[in-house]
Amino acid sequence: MDLKFKEKFALKIQYLIAWITIPLWGTFLIALMRFLRGYKVQQLPEIRRHYKRLRRSVEGPLIVCSNHLTMLDSLVLNWSLASIPYYTRSFKKFSWNIPERDYLDQNFILRIICYLGCCIPIDRGGSRGTVKKSLDKVIYLLKKGHTLTIFPEGARSRTGRIDLDSFTYGVGSLVNKVTDCNVLCVYLRGHNQESYSNMPPRGARFYLEMELIRPESTYSGLRATRDIAGQIISKLGLMEEAYFATARQ
Repeated sequence: MDLKFKEKFALKIQYLIAWITIPLWGTFLIALMRFLRGYKVQQLPEIRRHYKRLRRSVEGPLIVCSNHLTMLDSLVLNWSLASIPYYTRSFKKFSWNIPERDYLDQNFILRIICYLGCCIPIDRGGSRGTVKKSLDKVIYLLKKGHTLTIFPEGARSRTGRIDLDSFTYGVGSLVNKVTDCNVLCVYLRGHNQESYSNMPPRGARFYLEMELIRPESTYSGLRATRDIAGQIISKLGLMEEAYFATARQ
């Protein structure tokens, strides 16, 4: 990892601006989701209490790994896991995100929202050096005790279900490079979400289940990276099976 001082300073400034302003933009975005789109998180108080217990039970950085169906998944996750006052008291619990840079370049307002929402754009089709620079920033933040959300599938599922045979290895690399890294597997889905979409359907009632794991591998190098990523996607697959076996009945 080779971040220059100005890059670390820029991350610190972004963090501080987001922290100071979250009561404004956080409340505004949640209001839009609740009242304009009619979204509701089922068992929200229980989910937040469970998340607090999990955070108290572990030390070190945390990566939130979730299935991926809509462009609002990371926003709904942060809303579901904790309240604005909780994040204001401990903003390192608010999860950073790594969206595709091309997606952000389409809209200036979206770039502002993503900056305030602690996003680090990544150019997945760019040069190795460009991608490495973005990942170095993520690793730096994790080692400082911040939280990160990543979608192991790499893109929104085109079938509406997790593909256990097609996933990225990035999260495995992060777990390998960050000491004592915890992984929180989260399955999130609106009750009326049949396939992928830009936004969840109006009136979506979100189901959320989470499980904390510490993936380890007896391998080294790329095999370890692939093994750890495979453990995480397999756990998410089991959580999806449980959802369709129980929550949809």
